[in-house]
Amino acid sequence: MTALSKQRAKRFGAYYTDERIADFLVRYALRSAQDTVIDPSFGGGVFLEAAARRLKTLGGSVKQVYGVELDEAVHGQVSYELQMLYGFRAKNLIYSDFFQLKPKQLPLLDAVVGNPPFIRYQSFNGDGREAALAHMKAKGVALNSLASSWAAFLVQSVTLLKKGGRLAMVVPMELGHASYARPVFDYLTRSFTHLTLLTFKEPLFPDLSQDTLLLLAENKQHNDATVRHLDLESLESLESLTEAKLKQAQTIDAKAIISGKEKLNFYFLSEYAQRLYKRLMTQSIRLGEVANVGIGYVTGANDFFHLSQQEAKSWRLNENVLKPAVYKGSAFKGLYFTEQDWRSAEAEKSAGFLFYPQGIKLSKAVNTYIAHGEEQAKHTTYKCRTRSPWYVVPHIYQADGFLTYMNGLRSQFVVNEAKAVAPNTLHLVRLHKDSPLSTTDLAVLWQTSFTALSVELEGHALGGGMLKLEPNEAKSVLLPCLSSTKKLKPLAKKIDKLLHEKKPELATQLADDIILGELLQLSKIDIETLKESAELLRNRRYYRYKRSNFS
Repeated sequence: MTALSKQRAKRFGAYYTDERIADFLVRYALRSAQDTVIDPSFGGGVFLEAAARRLKTLGGSVKQVYGVELDEAVHGQVSYELQMLYGFRAKNLIYSDFFQLKPKQLPLLDAVVGNPPFIRYQSFNGDGREAALAHMKAKGVALNSLASSWAAFLVQSVTLLKKGGRLAMVVPMELGHASYARPVFDYLTRSFTHLTLLTFKEPLFPDLSQDTLLLLAENKQHNDATVRHLDLESLESLESLTEAKLKQAQTIDAKAIISGKEKLNFYFLSEYAQRLYKRLMTQSIRLGEVANVGIGYVTGANDFFHLSQQEAKSWRLNENVLKPAVYKGSAFKGLYFTEQDWRSAEAEKSAGFLFYPQGIKLSKAVNTYIAHGEEQAKHTTYKCRTRSPWYVVPHIYQADGFLTYMNGLRSQFVVNEAKAVAPNTLHLVRLHKDSPLSTTDLAVLWQTSFTALSVELEGHALGGGMLKLEPNEAKSVLLPCLSSTKKLKPLAKKIDKLLHEKKPELATQLADDIILGELLQLSKIDIETLKESAELLRNRRYYRYKRSNFS
């Protein structure tokens, strides 16, 4: 493929697949000389080439291989190359939107292989999306507005298969954790006898911000599939992966994933850790039971609404139109976010003021600053032009605590002693009126290895190694439930000191010793298991991308 063709395909989400992945999936899917197969989004043609080689080995023909491609330039070039090199039939290489194929264009097939385009919901639109949603509705699969195109590709691919057919595809890890993917996972379990999910300790596509797995689906028929999971070291592990080893993979609770009670990453843990975590769930509370978690404000023009102290002074803006704000999690150094912390963060540009002239008579200085914003057309940005007046940011709340949204090695929960507000780069935690726990209690409990593990399980890893914690995921995080919280306040001071000294490991150890050991009476083995499990998930998502980029 030329660089231009690859660039086009990447725009459509069709990231090119390593030949070893294609060979493995095709080897799994094609088992006899009579098998027919299709790649519904063939891009660079790697799966079609693998299928041609596989069928030749089995004694079959390239005439049994079909492909569909949406991009006209990619289709033209790759089709020509496949015809010249392998003898593909031109009519088998269809230029079309996969969701707008006519029934007569394809026979029912024995296998579907490929790497469907990971087009995000923002770009998955137009006639193609409408056709895809119509197909899904006909199959009883309700995709919500957040669904990406790969989800529809999977469901539509199943409809191309004969009874007894197989599916082998690269899919995002979202299949095992995203709420919008649950109907798809459910449909797959109802459509096959066996499903196997192959995950990898080393990323299959280290340069992409998309974590992936390999989906193997066996024997299409209406059924309640047995679902297995196998975690492999790396791409090289596929070379020695036998059918016998696949059958020895760990059976997972598909219904728990479909219901949202579990995510696939739960099965990265040892069986002992899984049992321990489930037991501790009965002795825990979820953050959402004692507090509300929501996103911060959206200005629509941060460079206008966020000001430093020096900028506010130069515009002669008084405190009555300014609210102290914190912009980034890097501003949090301890268990508390204090006024002194705000001043330090302001100097580092991770905090400042929010311009907020609500409920006051506008002074000359304020009007001058508003006019300055209009001269820069700030009032024409989407968020600003859809509110009145444009210069008053809505949904400003003073939270009891802050929680980091995007997380590297650790999520951070801090008490908002500075009485600051925050944009949507942070989560706002506001206690329920009847909460038995204080914000300090929550911040201390957050330091335990048990809650650190829960954060990893409830959040979801992004391809680059960051952990994203959506509001509903944060509400689901488990905290130890104690009969008494008297020891938490003095413990908070010690933990705050350790965090300021940049000793988070010691802070966790102290929290574990007192909360998990002394108060919950967990054994040293159980505490160590929780600690190692949290580290395993954290290191898996975070460091493996760093290793890949430096290998």
